Parts: sequence; C-alpha cells; structure tokens
Amino acid sequence: MADKSELRLSGPVLLSCAALVVIVAGLRAAQPIVVPLIVAAFVAIICFPALKWLQEQGLPTWLAFMAITSVIVLFGVLVVGVVGTSVNQMRQQLPEYQQRVADLQREAIAWLKEKNIDVSAQLEQETFNAQRAVSLFGEMLSALGSVVSDALVIVFTLIFMVFEAAELPAKLRAISGGDDSLAQRLEKIQSSVRRYITIKTQLSALTSVLIVLWLWWLGIEYALLWGLLMFLFNFIPNIGSIIAAIPPIVLALLLSGVSTAIYTAAGYLAINTIIGNVIEPRLMGRGLGLSPLVVFVSLVFWGWVLGPIGMLFSVPLTMIVKIILDHSQDMQWLGILLGAEAPQIVVVAAPARKGK
Repeated sequence: MADKSELRLSGPVLLSCAALVVIVAGLRAAQPIVVPLIVAAFVAIICFPALKWLQEQGLPTWLAFMAITSVIVLFGVLVVGVVGTSVNQMRQQLPEYQQRVADLQREAIAWLKEKNIDVSAQLEQETFNAQRAVSLFGEMLSALGSVVSDALVIVFTLIFMVFEAAELPAKLRAISGGDDSLAQRLEKIQSSVRRYITIKTQLSALTSVLIVLWLWWLGIEYALLWGLLMFLFNFIPNIGSIIAAIPPIVLALLLSGVSTAIYTAAGYLAINTIIGNVIEPRLMGRGLGLSPLVVFVSLVFWGWVLGPIGMLFSVPLTMIVKIILDHSQDMQWLGILLGAEAPQIVVVAAPARKGK
C-alpha cells in the first residue's frame, strides 16, 4: 500500500503543475499585450533609483519622471535611426557584396580542386543570396525593435507604475492583514531583478563601446550598428554575444579579407572573455542563484513564450519565478531544482538515551 504522505503530496503538486501549464499557455496567447507590460515593468524597476535620486535633489515627481522619460525616448530614437540608416545602406551595397561573395566562392572552389578535392557541379552553381541575408538581418532587428512601436503603451504603463509604487507597500500590508512578509517578498524580487539588470546594462554598454572602438580602428563598416547589436544581444545568456559577432566578422571577410576577419573575431573574443568571465562574475557574485542549465533552458523557454523580448529578459524572469517558488510550500522543490546549488540540510543528532 502506498505511503499516505505521498498520496497527500501528489494532489497539490499536480494541481500546481496544471496551473503552471495554463499560465504559460495564457502568456503565449497574450504575447502582444504581455510583452509591452513586461518591458514597462523592467524599465520601471531600473528607473526607480534614478527617480528617487532626482526627487531627493528637490525635483518634483512629474519633472523627474519627464527627465527619465526623455532619456528613454532619446535612446529609442537613436536605435531606430542607427538601424534604419545602416540597413538602407546595406541594401544599396548589395551588388558589391554579391560580387565579393561570388569571387570568394570561385577562389575556394579553385583551391579545393588544386588539393584534388572533388567539388560537385551543384555546389559550383550555387551562389550566396546577399539580398536574402540582409532581409533576414533586417527582420531580426525589426523583431527586437518592435517594442518601439508599442512605445506609447510602455510610456503610459510606466507612468502609472511609478505613481502606484508609493502606495503599493500599504496595499500589500492591507491584503495580508498587516503582515509585511508579502511586501518584503516583493521588495526582494525587485531588488534582485534591479541589481541584475543594472549591472548587466552597464557591462553591455561597456562591451558595446569597446566593440565600436575596435571595429572603428579596423575600419569595419557600420561599427555603431554592430555595437548596438552587441548591447542588445549581450542580454541573451550564453549565445547572445556569439550571434552578435557573426555579422561583422562576415562583413570583414567579404570586404577586407581573412586577416581582418581574424582580427575582428579575436577582438570580440578578448572583449567578451574579459568582461564576461572576469569582470561580470566579480560584480554579480553568486546572487543569481540559477544553474547554467536552467539559464540556457530559460533562454529557449521564454523565447518560445514571449519571442525575442523573452530571450532578452529570460534570466530576470526566471529569477522572479524562482523567488516565488522558494516561498511556496507546494512548489518549493521546483525552486530548489532551479537553483545553482542544493541547500544545506542541517541534521540534528538525537539525544543519547540514558541507561536505566
């Protein structure tokens, strides 16, 4: 006969898993609505310290908020301008890229034949479609920049979030009957996410500036675009910096030769290694509390649920889920699985039995 404790646990666990499936399906179905709200929430978390600092300097709340909003709008205009100008210039230079690819392909086939390596006729006739490559690159940037089209929704949501933040702790205390545990839990989530996003933003900006300077020194075209791409994709764990490095390396190979492409790849490797493996661990510490496998799986999962924006925010979203699970009695086991290390189990020795 099965243990009664196992039977009691199976019900809440199965119910929680079923509810989780329903929530995920709802998030995926409501992606056009959820994505702007998530972006606004993360921007609000980042802006709260700056807003508070401006208020401490004597600025009214509305003026401090207008200053922060202006910076966000200027950044959005910069992104749209850089992406739009660069993609249009790429389209104008497509014939040059196409010719260069054809030349490289003929040189590679000739070299293979000199080495007595058989090259099929089909491979000789196939050509690289530069138009398709640039179109695919433009679609990828458009997908990431689609949030700009929802700028009005994000700004208004941000306004209401900022003005509601002052009353939120009191509301949470009223909900929990005067208990501050719910407000403290929310503050812990906000603090962890804000710390991660702030440090990641600073490191991404540093990486982007160094990449732009390196590409400018090498004479690679569209250095600002590749720096912006690195800034955005650096938020994607594990593979983001690799994806951001591919276009400039290919462009260097096409226009400047193998040696420049090698220098470009070496610069990307050195910059990302130093910042990602030396500086970032020192600043982040062990505060993430997520295993490497969970970080990668969360990248795939949130990308499937929310699209490219979900990939950018995969780590902070998973951190929020983990903190919530850690405070849930029924799903605490799942929070332990998401963690980087197993919690320490304190074993209390039984007291010695006295002899009769």
